[in-house]
Amino acid sequence: MGHEDYKEMLSAHALAALDREAELALNQHLSDCADCREELDRWNETAAALALAADPVEPSPQLREQILRRIKTEAQDARPDEISTSGSRVVSSQVIPFRRPTKTVWLPIGSLGAIAATLVFAALLVSLIMLWQQNRTAKIEVAELRNQVQSAQDELARQRKVLELLATPGVKMLELSGTNMAPGANAKLAYDKTGHAMLMAKGLPLAPAGKAYQLWYIVGDKPMPGKVFKTDGAGNGMLQDQMPAVALNSANFAITMEPEGGTQSPTGAIYLHSGS
Repeated sequence: MGHEDYKEMLSAHALAALDREAELALNQHLSDCADCREELDRWNETAAALALAADPVEPSPQLREQILRRIKTEAQDARPDEISTSGSRVVSSQVIPFRRPTKTVWLPIGSLGAIAATLVFAALLVSLIMLWQQNRTAKIEVAELRNQVQSAQDELARQRKVLELLATPGVKMLELSGTNMAPGANAKLAYDKTGHAMLMAKGLPLAPAGKAYQLWYIVGDKPMPGKVFKTDGAGNGMLQDQMPAVALNSANFAITMEPEGGTQSPTGAIYLHSGS
C-alpha cells in the first residue's frame, strides 16, 4: 500500500473500525511516518470530542434480551463445519473483513491548509514576478530617457559651440557638396583666424565597421590630414579641429572614408569636397 492508502485508514483507526490485519499494517507504517502520526492525533482528538459531545444512553433490559436471543439463534443455525476433500475439518469463518472506505472528495483539515498555503505562495510568486517585470521595464525606460536626455544635452552643447564660433569676429564659412558617392550629403565648415575649425555634415552613409570619415586640408596638390569622425543613424556628424596655418588662406577641403584610426594620406573615395 502507498502513503495515501494509509492516510485513508487513519479515520477508521480513530474509530476502532479496522480489522487486525489492517491495524497491524497501519501501526507498522505509523512507526516510520511522522506525518501520519500527527494526522492520527488530530483524528483521535476529533473522535474524542464527538464522543464527549454525545448524550449517554443506557440500553433497556429488553434490548439486552433481544441481543442474547439473536446470538443463540445464529449459533444454532450456523452451518456445520465442512469437510475438505483431504478429510480435514474446515471451520467456516464468521469474520466480516474490513471494507476499505471509498475515496471521498473531502480532505483532512491539514491537507486543506497545505493546499491553501501552496495557493498563497503561488499567488505571491506570481506577484513578485510581475513586480520584477514591471521594475525591469521601468529601468529600461529610464535608461532610454537618460540616453535621450544625454543626446539632447550633447546636441545643445554642439549648437552652443557653433554659435560661439559663428559669433567670433572674422569667422569664415564655406560649404562642402556631395559627390556621386553621397549625392544627397552636404557639410558646412566654419573657422576663425586662429584656425579653430568646426565641421557639420549631414546625409552621409553610415560607415561600415572599422571605417570612419576623415577631413582633409588641400593646399596646392598636397592633402594634409584632419581628424576623423563618425555619423549617427541619420547620417549626421560633427568634429572640431585645428587647421594647419598654411591652410588658413588658400585651401580646399574634402572628406573621404578611411580606416577609423585615420591615415596620413587619403586612400578612400571622396564623399564631400569644397568645390573650389
